[in-house]
Amino acid sequence: MQGPHDQTVVITGANSGVGFEAARRFAADGAHVVMVCRDADRGRAARDVIRQERPEARLVLEVADLSSLSSARALGDRLHGLGRIDVLVNNAGVARMDLELTEDGFERTMATNHLGHFALTVRALDRLQEFGGRIINVSSEGHRRGDLKRASLGDIVRGRIGYNGFQAYCDSKLANVLFAFELDRRCAERGITAVAVHPGVLSTRIWNKDASLGLWFARLLKPFMSKPGIGGDAVHRLVADPEVAELSGVYFKVREQVQAGEQAYDEALARELWELSEQLTAP
Repeated sequence: MQGPHDQTVVITGANSGVGFEAARRFAADGAHVVMVCRDADRGRAARDVIRQERPEARLVLEVADLSSLSSARALGDRLHGLGRIDVLVNNAGVARMDLELTEDGFERTMATNHLGHFALTVRALDRLQEFGGRIINVSSEGHRRGDLKRASLGDIVRGRIGYNGFQAYCDSKLANVLFAFELDRRCAERGITAVAVHPGVLSTRIWNKDASLGLWFARLLKPFMSKPGIGGDAVHRLVADPEVAELSGVYFKVREQVQAGEQAYDEALARELWELSEQLTAP
């Protein structure tokens, strides 16, 4: 992998929280940072904050909605124009307490947190391979409560079973870890490394996006949560620290490499998730 001044780093959900803090740190390294944001105004505001701090920062704003497969695919195609991708940080995420279906007919939390990033990542693999790229999936310790065996994956993704918002979030975070581990198995020979990371229990905008009782309670806990900078540091370290920058197929809890949940190591489940995701995200 190239030094920080030569790197191109793509970060989804880069206008706030972990994504924004990671973008600030990579920009400080001198990297070319592509900030992927769903909302153009918020994206421009976040980009301008970093530019005010570092006028020399090399920043590009890309607008894409990861809950929309056509938007995710189009973003992946546009990224081919970069010429190279050294780091892809799959960070954007949502949590929905009530069942919502996307325009593609998928449960919104899983669609945004996993399927959209799958569609983006597979289209970026050629650019990542060329430069020995690194993929970082931002997951959560909540993945340990995920259960992708309780029903068919197709029914879970389409929200056809009894819906629970917390379970849906945990399922999507388990999918993030399964995806990282399967990327390692499939792409190691191509020089691509992939890891998953829990960035900490952080005070970010994800807790503000649903007014239902569960997230209302979570917002009460925000004053006791860590600052997003901790998560930004955790992501940045997985590239900048030579002691961990080459590790692949592993899971980090902030800065500590730990064992992931049991289902995360189920290779048959990971293959099934990959194959279904490939089928569902095809044009």
